Amino acid sequence: MTVPARRPKTRWLAPLVPAVAVGLAACGSVGVSGSAVAVTSPSASPASASPETSQAQPASGAETLQGALERWVTQILQEQYTEACLSGAPLLPAGQDAETLCRKPAALASAKSLREAWAKPGVKLPPEGKVEVAGVTAQGNEVTVPDTAVKLDGRTLHSLELIGATGDTGSFSLTFKMEKHEGAWYVQGFDLEL
Repeated sequence: MTVPARRPKTRWLAPLVPAVAVGLAACGSVGVSGSAVAVTSPSASPASASPETSQAQPASGAETLQGALERWVTQILQEQYTEACLSGAPLLPAGQDAETLCRKPAALASAKSLREAWAKPGVKLPPEGKVEVAGVTAQGNEVTVPDTAVKLDGRTLHSLELIGATGDTGSFSLTFKMEKHEGAWYVQGFDLEL
């Protein structure tokens, strides 16, 4: 009996693909298959926020692309989905409201799918498990970072994403699009290739 070749299957791929496709409009990405989400800076002073702004308002980005991506992945893993999405506000085109875009169900579904792909049994999550980005250098204001360059608790995000996968997973990849805007780095979106 011949069994036809199967596409890779993971518990999270099914919900991630439609969420990513719909997530474009939800977070205002200019990319094809990601949601514009960036990172808030823990060094941003709460005193600098005006009284009219809510606590969920975006702060400045990170000094380095590694810091921006590490913080954003940590936010996703700690289920701070709205904060991760809202922090991308500096990258949105003029006239788009980050709070409205980030409240859309697709934005939340996309972030939850990513967390499900990375939060595997036996893997320590932040703050106990550390997120690290290594081997990436900025060559301008836009950089693409592969999931193999990001580690959680000593394991690459790519290896975590493939736990439970069957079939040919050779073409599967997740890359993060980083952008420098007004001197700070943000996660602009992500691309999923199957």
